[in-house]
Amino acid sequence: MEKQNFFTLDEAKQKIPWLEIHLQEIVSLSKHIERLKLEMDKIFRKISSNGHGSTDQDMAGKRKETDDAVNRVSKLVQGINDLGIIVRDTERGLVDFPAFLEGREVCLCWILGESTIQFWHEIDTGFSGRQPLA
Repeated sequence: MEKQNFFTLDEAKQKIPWLEIHLQEIVSLSKHIERLKLEMDKIFRKISSNGHGSTDQDMAGKRKETDDAVNRVSKLVQGINDLGIIVRDTERGLVDFPAFLEGREVCLCWILGESTIQFWHEIDTGFSGRQPLA
């Protein structure tokens, strides 16, 4: 079993600039994947209504592009997770840092766009249980 990393507030805050770069790419790729899925749906409807033709090549190209984007997201998320940071939502750029607060295990919570880490939550409550740091 892998040893879990715990972060102090300062250690977590030091990761924010690095995280911003990686999470911006993840969010962008996630949006791109959603667009590709919509495009593939349109191509699929075309194939269903009028045969195949050039739409097969279009579909294959979109599938490859989607697979490449999904693989890139997976690698970026794995790189973050490897540091002990937990990626909770790739579309919003939400992460948790395992930490100790007042002697108990909690998560420091940060979402892309926030200037710094300002919230924490119990390990079993998640984003909805966010509370401001004192």
